[in-house]
Amino acid sequence: MERQDRRKIEDLRTHGRSRAVRWDRYNYRDDAVIHITNCADRGAPFSDAGVAKMTADSVIRCCELRMYRLFGFCLMPDHLHTLLSPGDSGCPLAQWLDAFKSFTGHEFVKLGGVPPLWQRSCYDHVCRDGETAENVMRYIVNNPVRKGLVEDWRDWPWTRVFIEI
Repeated sequence: MERQDRRKIEDLRTHGRSRAVRWDRYNYRDDAVIHITNCADRGAPFSDAGVAKMTADSVIRCCELRMYRLFGFCLMPDHLHTLLSPGDSGCPLAQWLDAFKSFTGHEFVKLGGVPPLWQRSCYDHVCRDGETAENVMRYIVNNPVRKGLVEDWRDWPWTRVFIEI
């Protein structure tokens, strides 16, 4: 494979060397709603309230710093669902993910965790026509209900919603 072709394929990856090539007509920096799921590398590190708080605060702060629009998130014991949009930031999703995972990974170690915090890859889904942020957010916030952790999503301490659902 030619070097230029390899670079073109690498530009389509959303995060890390291990990522599969994503949707070839989307650059992951446009103003679109994206649902990302990041899984812990092992165990359930977010069962620890200190690690959960640090991670939840970091989602919000990283969106502020990168000028992303944050619709909301739900931090489960072993993974994180986030609904966001690059908006007009011009910041690609890979850059947001790198900053977020790097910061939270370092903070996790400071809190006594054994690295790595996150799996190398993540799942992302660009919301298509007919998928509204509100509908996707409803799905996200009901994760703890589906897992039997709470009866009402509002009772889960690590859910934040910044839109009307």
